[in-house]
Amino acid sequence: MSDNDFSFADEFKSFGDELNGVAYTGDYTMKVTKAKASKTAKGKQQFVVTLAFQGGPLGAKGKTVDNRLVWSPESEVAARIFAQSLRVLGAPQDWIMSAKPTPDQIAEQMVGAVVEVNLKAGEFNGQPQTNVNYRKSVSVNPLGGGQGGAVKTTSASAAAAVSLEDETADEQVDTTTGEVIQEPATAGAGAPGSAGNPWA
Repeated sequence: MSDNDFSFADEFKSFGDELNGVAYTGDYTMKVTKAKASKTAKGKQQFVVTLAFQGGPLGAKGKTVDNRLVWSPESEVAARIFAQSLRVLGAPQDWIMSAKPTPDQIAEQMVGAVVEVNLKAGEFNGQPQTNVNYRKSVSVNPLGGGQGGAVKTTSASAAAAVSLEDETADEQVDTTTGEVIQEPATAGAGAPGSAGNPWA
């Protein structure tokens, strides 16, 4: 094919609307294929997690969703959702506080986890965005995997890592900024007095 025969119009057509960005919705089982610790433009600690669809048409096409988990200690609700999301992804709070892993080690701990999520369509800077609500662990890595020393899982931490089905149903956080979009009517009920610092 000569350069004169090449058509970007034809190339773009083959992608359909996906070049404009796609926001997925619904309940899915997804696998963490990548996780990286980094900082936002404003200097907040964050994890950028890549989730791959498992099964179904989206899984067959190899579709993925990138999700940012931003640590925002100024918001108790956002901090709680951050910690709960890590728990579902296989990095529970008691392990973080006792083993004191680095952000990179926490990211490594999450890779390979299979989780049930609820996806909702959102928007950021005028572009479609998929917001991820982590619901339940399907399978996670043994605690401390890849760190040269595993931390034993207690029955309490194992139970805590099972499901967020009732805890985050009405809470929504912008995953690119860590800011709370919608707080539940009972956001303060049962919430800890201090969110704690996972990086301590």
